[in-house]
Formats: sequence, C-alpha cells, structure tokens
Amino acid sequence: MIKSFLTISIATALAVILPGCNDKAKPLAEHPAAEQVFINGAIYTADPAQRSVSAMAVSGDRIWFVGNDEAAATWIGADTTVTDLQGKRVLPGLHDAHVHPAGVIEVEDCNLDNEPVDLAQLAEFAAACVERLAIPDGDWLLVKQWNFAQNNKPAGDLKTLRQALDRASDKHPILLGGSDGHHNATNSAGLALAATPAGERLGLSAETLAGPFAELAPYVGLDADGEPNGEVHEDVPKLLGAGHAILGNVDELISQAGQIPGRFNSLGITSIYDAAFDATTGSLYDSLVEQGALSLRVTLAQYYDPNAYRNADGSIDIDTIMAQARATREKYSKVQNVKADQLKYFVDGVIEGNPLSTPPTLPNAAQLNDYYQPIFGQDTTSGEVVLTGYVAPDGEPCKQVAAKAPGSLKREEIADFTAANGFHPAQCLLSDGVMFQSADTTMKFIQAAVDSDLSVHFHAIGDRAVRTAVDAIAAVTRDTPSTNRHSIAHAQLVDPGDIARIAALKIPVAFTYAWAVRDYGYDVTVIPFIDKISSLQDMYNAENYYMRQAYPARSILAAGGVLAAGSDAPVDTADPRPFHNIEKAVTRDEGEGPMNAGEGIGILDAIDAYTINGARLMHQQDITGSLEAGKKADFIILDRDIVALAENGNADQVSETKVLETWFDGARIYQQTR
Repeated sequence: MIKSFLTISIATALAVILPGCNDKAKPLAEHPAAEQVFINGAIYTADPAQRSVSAMAVSGDRIWFVGNDEAAATWIGADTTVTDLQGKRVLPGLHDAHVHPAGVIEVEDCNLDNEPVDLAQLAEFAAACVERLAIPDGDWLLVKQWNFAQNNKPAGDLKTLRQALDRASDKHPILLGGSDGHHNATNSAGLALAATPAGERLGLSAETLAGPFAELAPYVGLDADGEPNGEVHEDVPKLLGAGHAILGNVDELISQAGQIPGRFNSLGITSIYDAAFDATTGSLYDSLVEQGALSLRVTLAQYYDPNAYRNADGSIDIDTIMAQARATREKYSKVQNVKADQLKYFVDGVIEGNPLSTPPTLPNAAQLNDYYQPIFGQDTTSGEVVLTGYVAPDGEPCKQVAAKAPGSLKREEIADFTAANGFHPAQCLLSDGVMFQSADTTMKFIQAAVDSDLSVHFHAIGDRAVRTAVDAIAAVTRDTPSTNRHSIAHAQLVDPGDIARIAALKIPVAFTYAWAVRDYGYDVTVIPFIDKISSLQDMYNAENYYMRQAYPARSILAAGGVLAAGSDAPVDTADPRPFHNIEKAVTRDEGEGPMNAGEGIGILDAIDAYTINGARLMHQQDITGSLEAGKKADFIILDRDIVALAENGNADQVSETKVLETWFDGARIYQQTR
C-alpha cells in the first residue's frame, strides 16, 4: 500500500472523524470500500461551487467520493489505506495550457538563461561557447535564452548586435535566440546565408531587402545606414538555413525526454498543452510512450507553417495541411493520454520594439492603430535609454521624405536628415504591425479545421490580431457553447469592444500571468510605441491604453469568460513556475508596483485557470481538472495553504509553494525528497 504523511489505522481514522458535517454518510454496505481515503485536509475541488472539503476516496484511477470526514468513514474497509493530510492543501493536478515541453529539457548547450548582458559581454559569451562546444567552422552556433528586452547596451565600439556577434566569430553563423521564441539576431556570416525559395543565396542587405526579400523587411532590424543590424525576428532564421538550429540538438533532446514528465510532475503539473507540436518534437513523445514514462495528459496543438504550403499563386494549400493534421491525430488516437486534435495558428508576432537601434525597430504585432515613432536617446552618465520626443508623421520633415521615399535615400542624405531633425528618416513611415496571414486565409483555415473536426489555438498579441481571432471563431461558432472548442493564447492587448465578445463566445484565453506585471526594462520596449507619453516615467499612467487593456483577465472573467493559464516555457524562463503565475494572476506585481491592479483575479479563480479551465481548453473537463466523483484521481498536495495565504493578504508568498506529492491516475508519481 502507498503511504504518505501519516497513514493511520482504521480505528484511529474513525476516532478523528469530525462530527457535524452536512454530507450524509452512507452505510458501508451501499458501496465498496475504497483503496485510498484521505481525511483531515483542505481539498479544493474546483467544482462549479468552488468548494473545499476535508476528505476524498480513491480507487484505481478514479475519485469515488469527495466530502467531509464523517461521510468518508463509510469508504474505509479492512484494506483501505487512510492518509491523514494534517490540514494540508490539496488541489486538482495542474494544467499548463500553453507550453513548449522540449524547451524545458536541460542539455549541454550555450544558454544565457535570460541574464541581461551588454554587447561586449554578449560577444565574449558567444565566443566562449564556440570554443567550449567545439563548433566546426561553418556550422551554426545557437545561443539560447537571450534576454532581448534587457540591457543589450552598446559597449565600446560595439553599437549593434551584428557587430557583437561578428566579434564572437567570423567563421560561424550565430543565431541568438530570444527567450520569447520570436526575437532573434545573427552575425554577418548568418545574414550572408539568406536564400530565395529557388535556392539562390543573395544574403540580407539594404539592397536585397528592397528587392527579393522585401516581405522580410518588417522582421529585420536596420542600422543608421539602412543595413541589417543583426535583428532577424520571427521566421527569418529559417530563410538563413538556421531552421535546424532553432531547436538545437534534437538527438540529445530525445535521449533526455524523460526530463519532461519528471520536471512537470515535480511542479504539480499533470496535463500539458504542447502549443507548437511538429514532426521534429513528435519523437520526444514517441520515446516516452515506448518507455511507459508518460505520467502526463498531453494535448498536441499541431503547427504547420502556412508559408511552407504556398501554391504557385501565393495562396495557402490548406487542404494538404488538414490532411496531414488528420493523419497525425489518427496516429495519436491509439496512444494513451496523448491526443492531437488541435492546431496552432499564428495571427501575428510580438509587440516589443528595440529602442537601442537606429532607427528604433518597431513592434510587429498587429494593432488597430498605428504605432507611434518614439525618439530615444541615452543618458550620458548611466547609459540608460531616455525618451526625447516623437516623430510627427505629418510634419514638414516627413513630408519632404515622403516625396523621395525613405528607402531610396543615400547614406549621406540619411546622415544629413538625422543631423538636421534629430530622428532617422525611416521613422516617418507608419505601421500598424503585420498579420502573418490575411484575414481571409484565417477564416478559411478555421473553417477547414472545423470541417476536419479539429480545433484551433490562436497566437494573438496585438488588439487587431485578437479581433481577427475572435472574428474567425465567431464565424464558425454555432449556438452558445459552455466552452468554445477554439482558444486564444497571450492576448496581450485586447480592445474593450472585444472583451464581451470573447466572454459571450466562451473562448478560453490562456494568459501567462507572470507577464502581467510592471517590468521597466521590458516596458520601455513596448509602451512608448503604444501610448504617446511625456517621458518613460509616464509609462504607468492609469489612463494609458496599455495600462487599461494589457492582459485584461478580470474584465474577461467579469463578463463571463473562461480564463486558462499557460507558462509558455521556455519563453522568459525554462521553469514552468505554476505557483509564480498563480501569484501574479492575483497580485499583478513583481516588486515594481502593480500593473493595472484592477485586472487581478481572486485566488480561487487563479487556481481554476490552472485546473478546470485548463481542462476545458484541452477538451478533457469530463475526466479531469476538478476533484469530483467519477473523475481521474489527478491531484497534488502542497506544503502550504495558498488559498488561506491569499485570503489573509499574503498572496505574495504563493510563489514560494512547493509540491509535496503529485498523484496521477490514482498513483503517486512524485514525492518531495525530505
């Protein structure tokens, strides 16, 4: 028999049963004895009433009873293992509803671990990796977990990321992978590898970005002369031939696949949603299944890059995508605890710009309004970024540029303009971001998915992208579902008019609550482009659009919506940190003061986001997500009562929570080493 905490005899168990509870005890003869009975606990059920009870009975892989200790006594037989929880808090097994599991595997690599570095430190770090890992000349070096938003300051004669990586090596193309999976950078050796679909290697330059690679322009950062500064965002690395480098050493990842269930289970996570599954990562799960080591319920959101399925006329071959998706779904339909009935679809990119480049690189997330063009400088003493003003697109200097088109200006003309006006002529251009595919293609994609009985998980960051996703979901939603089969991830900015629509359509929104906080270094890369502010100290003005509409969790909940939660690990950090996310869902504060504190939610709603609502997003709420009779016995035991902490004003301690035990299918699969 499995024992945990204080396993006690039947006589002792009956002696500690608390009288006076409302649940009526049935005579033992009316039902068989349970294999396991847990008593004297604080068991949060995540049921519709958000109840906490003291006892639970389990047999096999199922929960047979939840209620009070008196009623639990009727489930105790001669062979029942009785566990006194000693008041410990118990939750349903957690659901990470948006994560990239391969990214949590730890292997020998070149990893910045999201630590901020200046350009000189970056060059030194990358050069050391080339030597330590003995990268052959001509092979790619992948530098993982680069903090794209913090530091990256010029140092000495190094002014751009390209220069820093050139110093690291001129014999190796280097891919600097941002910790968000969207921002990247490379050196001259990498830029030189850009090739057309026909295989003609032209390289990325001012000339080719104005010609054959014009479509890449929104994703390539430029220096003051109009040449690439090293920034190559979104899918640009694939066009440099670095697609294989993005994931790293796949063979080593497969050999270490056992880290996936071990890591998640130790954090109390029993269900994961792989938010960008493809054939490459499929081998990870195949390995775990073969080993019988998959102590997780896994939902795979299959990702097919639409650009890889373009027809000669430029349209997307959606039929081929759906055929492959159906085949993959069929493959995993025969695998216990794994299903592949969802698709990942990127509506847009990300909303961070780069104040340190000249001109500042604009965000590319799709917005309803044009981005502002802030003018940045640097404090001569501290080197910190300062905001000195904004470009007036309709001003006389920009009118003069418009007559010539910024891309046609020669270097000396750019220098003269910048010296005369205090900003780069490229900042006269207006942009409201980029949709990865047209709205029409998005509509066709989701309709084809529905026709194939597949659901779509939309990556949407900007408010225009969120609206596009909502429009698409609305077009295929019939009647009023209790939970929509389609979902949205991130929703960093949501227009007020779309909040009610999201709620009415019951679209699950998977927020990463750890990001719904003030982070000055990061916010400098976002807020000045969204709101026209007087100085960087004005970023947190409550009237700013960003402050009102960023990650609007409480507004969606209050309107009747469905809040889920996803860590998006290894984005920002390879640690899925569920209790950190739960804490930030409540406090919205990382130590710099709360960001739009009114959008914080209650502790029970935050737990629901990680349990029953995650199960709803994964379409498995009938078997898991809450502790109710008939459901799977997936639950965790904590070292502290996070509900009591939050309700007593100590929500800022929730992130310190440790998992004592994790149970999956009625068996204990993790126990904290004491």
